[in-house]
Amino acid sequence: MLPPLTALRTFEVAARHLSFTKAAEELCVTQSAVSRQIRVLEDFLEIRLFERRHRAVVLTADGEHYKRDLSQLFAQLDRATRRLSRRQTREILNIQAYTTFAMRWLIPRLKRFQDQNPDIRVHLTASLQPVDFANSDIHGAVRGGYGEWPYRADRLCDTYIVPVCCPSLAEQPWPLREPRDLVHATLLHSFGRPSDWSDWFRGVGLPEIGAEQGHRFESSSMAYQAAQLGLGVAIGQRFLVEDDLRKGKLVAPFDAAVHSEETYYFLSSPRFAGAPVLELFREWLLQEAGITAAAQRQPLPRRAAPR
Repeated sequence: MLPPLTALRTFEVAARHLSFTKAAEELCVTQSAVSRQIRVLEDFLEIRLFERRHRAVVLTADGEHYKRDLSQLFAQLDRATRRLSRRQTREILNIQAYTTFAMRWLIPRLKRFQDQNPDIRVHLTASLQPVDFANSDIHGAVRGGYGEWPYRADRLCDTYIVPVCCPSLAEQPWPLREPRDLVHATLLHSFGRPSDWSDWFRGVGLPEIGAEQGHRFESSSMAYQAAQLGLGVAIGQRFLVEDDLRKGKLVAPFDAAVHSEETYYFLSSPRFAGAPVLELFREWLLQEAGITAAAQRQPLPRRAAPR
C-alpha cells in the first residue's frame, strides 16, 4: 500500500528546501497545509521524518534516506512524463557561469551542444554572486573554487596560469625574455582572481615584482582584452587564452605555466537532479572539458621574443 501521492510530493519539496514556508510557496498552498500533509505521511509510515526546531526543520536520519529515494523516483517520473508530453517541443536549460568563462570557453563550443540537442534552448546568464539553487530556476552553474560545495560538483579541468601580452609588448621597449623582466612591465589584474599574480611569482620562485601595482579590471576577460591592446601584461588562465595564443593575438613570453589550486567546477542543482536537460548538458560539458584537459598537456603555444 502506497502513501498518498500528495503527501509524498509535499515531503519531497519540503525536504529539498528544509523549509515548510518555501515548500508552501512552491506548491502554492498554505504552510499549515504543508504541515498537515507531512503529519499524514509520518502517521502512515509511523516514523518521524522531520525534527521541528525553533523557526527551522531538519530531516531525521530516516527522513534523509527517504528524501534520497523519493528524489530519484520523482526524477524518473518527470523524465517519463516529459517523454510522453507533446505540449512543449523545446525544453529550456538555465545555466549560469562567469562572464570570462562563458565568453572565452563555453560560448565558442556551445554550437556543438546545440547541434546534438536541437530541442533544448540554453538560457545562459553571468554572475559573480554565489549560486542560489534554492531560489532560482538554474539547472547548473560553473563556479571557481576547490570542490567544496554541498551539491554535485564536477571538476572540469586543471587551471594553469601564465603571463600573456600583445606581441609588440613582448619585444619593446624592454624585451620580456625571463620573468625578472616583468619589473619593467605594467601588470594587469582581475578583481575576480586577485591572487593569480602572487601565486605565479611564488610558483616560479620570485618575489612579487609589482604584483600590487598596475591596472585592475572587473573580469579576466577585460584584462585579456587590455593585454591585446598593449596596456600591459595579464596573468592568463591557459585554457581561456589558448585560442588567442594560437592565433597570435597574445603571446606567452615565458614558458612558465604555474598550476593553480583554484579551478572550475560544474555544480548541479539538487532541485533538477536527474532532469534529462541537465544530465545531457553535464555529459556534454565533461566531454568538452576532457578535450581541453588533453590540449593543456601539449607544449604552451608561444612566440619567443628576439634576443
